[in-house]
Amino acid sequence: MTYDQAVQYIASLSPRGWRLGLDRMEEFARRASLLPSEQKFIHVAGTNGKGSTTAMIQSALVEQGISTGAFFSPYVVDPRERIQVGRDYISESQLAEITESLKPIGESLSETEYGGVTEFEFKTALGLECWRRNGCEFVALEVGLGGRLDATNIIDPACSAIVSIGLDHVSILGNTVEEIAFEKAGVLKPGKPAVIGEMDPGPLRVIEKQAAEVGADIWRVGIEVNYKVNPSGTVTIETPTSRIELEPSLFGAVQQHNAAVAYAAIELGGALRDPEAVQRGFATAAIPGRYQRLEYRNSEWVFDGAHNPDSAKVLAAMLAQDGKRDLICVTGMLQGHDPEQFYPRIAPFVKEFWVVPVDNPRSMTPNELSITIQKLGLQTSTFDSTVAAIKAADHAEGTEGYLVSGSFYAVGEIMRLLRSAQ
Repeated sequence: MTYDQAVQYIASLSPRGWRLGLDRMEEFARRASLLPSEQKFIHVAGTNGKGSTTAMIQSALVEQGISTGAFFSPYVVDPRERIQVGRDYISESQLAEITESLKPIGESLSETEYGGVTEFEFKTALGLECWRRNGCEFVALEVGLGGRLDATNIIDPACSAIVSIGLDHVSILGNTVEEIAFEKAGVLKPGKPAVIGEMDPGPLRVIEKQAAEVGADIWRVGIEVNYKVNPSGTVTIETPTSRIELEPSLFGAVQQHNAAVAYAAIELGGALRDPEAVQRGFATAAIPGRYQRLEYRNSEWVFDGAHNPDSAKVLAAMLAQDGKRDLICVTGMLQGHDPEQFYPRIAPFVKEFWVVPVDNPRSMTPNELSITIQKLGLQTSTFDSTVAAIKAADHAEGTEGYLVSGSFYAVGEIMRLLRSAQ
């Protein structure tokens, strides 16, 4: 099997949709022997910030010389971003080899009561087999969706983390932050410690109740874990047993909070071995599509995968911190998200929204999304492709730059197009 054939096969599983539940994934892992007992996981859940937090954990582990795996969801530019060893994407040859070995096992489930594996379940299995083959001691593992019934939740973590709780995927996870918190709290495991980020009292109570029920000791940011921002821009983090000063490489004030969650998770997970190396790790962490800047034809483009109201609020704060104004926002959005709550939060920094289709079966049509944005009193132009929007940018006048947001899929597609054109 070639790399292209492997990618095509994995994509062919997409019509099976997204299935929340662990029984099939557990059977897949059992048949394929995917979970070596000596492997340790730091499992990261949350509505927003979990990708950045996972990247910080990954980088700190690598800098300490720990054999490290990492899993991110979704990918932005390269499908191999999801599965990493050290800081490197899984190789094309290994992805093809593992896909070929797992395919018959996954397909064998189609003939049982479990049914065929989904695309995300297969990608999760790919990661588990990759880290097993590469002898990874620790894996920084980002949850895909929710937590309790997410395919990644078959692991037994050294430590779990819940970075934040907000409204997203409400049709799947629940209509209130308390219902969503219950789903995220499913990553808490008996006798295994966890770090809980700052959040409103309602969802925090749900998580605290679940932690008490399963016997998971927790450190809460703002209670057991505290951080303060120094005049130099560094952040000092204190836990019940340590203190460190870090300089997160990822942009935005929210990353200081995420750094506190990440550092505490590393410590609780038993992976704090060299504080100076940890400092280097936080200073060099990177992840695509999270307030990422690119220069293209003398204009600055900012890419951020924000797509729900809370992440829009964070993005607005970063735009203000960065002094941005009068931007053109190239945007698309998937069905099931909340454009009425998303776009007004970033509107003060945008002079016009350029609405494009998203390369995903769940994409809102540009006309549909454009009408919704116009009803908010915001100016739009509609394009039938991302290529057409990029061509229009060559002739745009009076803009301070471009923002791409509303969907990680739109971010990835436009980033790939700009890079291929340079």
